[in-house]
Amino acid sequence: MTAKLDELLRNLDEIIELLDSDGERHWSSWLRHSRERLSNSDHSGIELLLSAYGGMGSFNDLVIGQNNQNGQFRWKDGHVETNNRLNELRENAWELADSIRRDHFSKDT
Repeated sequence: MTAKLDELLRNLDEIIELLDSDGERHWSSWLRHSRERLSNSDHSGIELLLSAYGGMGSFNDLVIGQNNQNGQFRWKDGHVETNNRLNELRENAWELADSIRRDHFSKDT
């Protein structure tokens, strides 16, 4: 499980960096809290991370690479590539976290 956790932490670092570079604060903060818990061996970080997914307005719905100019949303250069990368990282984080959660629960039973 350590290898999966290490990969998840690296993945979260990359997502956080991507969000910060776009000025996205809410989900960046959420993922930082999750990462901090996980790096301190607090399994609640998995549940916090997974709770970001699903439902309206969730982390799944986030689109970055836009800015607001005079009340109008405009796309930034490279927005397609940026969002494609975010989607890859987001899916990978979910899969790793879900796998870690399943591994954790299978130990308890």
